[in-house]
Amino acid sequence: MERLGTLAALRRYPVKSMAGEDLTEARVTYAGIVGDRVYAYIDNQNKSDFPWMGARQAHDFILFRPKFIEPPVAADELFAATNYTTIVTTPEGESFVMGDPQFTEFLEKRTGRSLRLRFSERSMTDARPVSIFGMDTVRALSEECGVKIDPRQFRANLYVQWENKTPYYEDTLIGREIQIGEKVVVQAVKKDARCIMITLDPDTAAPSPKVLETVYHSHEGYVGIYGAVLREGIVRVGDPIDAV
Repeated sequence: MERLGTLAALRRYPVKSMAGEDLTEARVTYAGIVGDRVYAYIDNQNKSDFPWMGARQAHDFILFRPKFIEPPVAADELFAATNYTTIVTTPEGESFVMGDPQFTEFLEKRTGRSLRLRFSERSMTDARPVSIFGMDTVRALSEECGVKIDPRQFRANLYVQWENKTPYYEDTLIGREIQIGEKVVVQAVKKDARCIMITLDPDTAAPSPKVLETVYHSHEGYVGIYGAVLREGIVRVGDPIDAV
């Protein structure tokens, strides 16, 4: 097989639109990374086909930090309800358990919206089960827009250091299959259409509009790619990535 790169970082987001967490390893299923975006809030007033409530509307959503009490273990193939019990810490340091009606009320008062919590063991992603982003793309886009960019702004699952240092190299993989580590196979299926989320500093929620402007003007609104999982398994930081 042809060596394409190395898995440089691995992230999941227990609650859609809230802060993510770095992992050293994770189980990847056809539905995505176990534990990724298993909780999400719906805006009851939003009747569109994208009803999610999050940092697009309330930037400081991204500062809420969820944490599994007994996180899913990559070596396991089946998971108990307790593996998804999650504590969320607010930007002010207050803590709530996901599913507690008091937390929903807290968010409703904060956002001025009527909200409904959803839970699904299948990742509630925007388009496909996993997202992939090249580290050289972060560097190049930062240079293009003149803004220091934190890779976390793109909220990808798999951050890759490609052997080919050409920025946006991942775009050339659309339609191809890649193997990550010993077993997992992912097909690159489409580019990732971007929104205001990529402008938000993950530590302060301060927006840098120039980032999204550059993506729209120079890259037709796309940066990073989505993948469909063809073979399940475990991925680890440092895993080789090969063309299948």
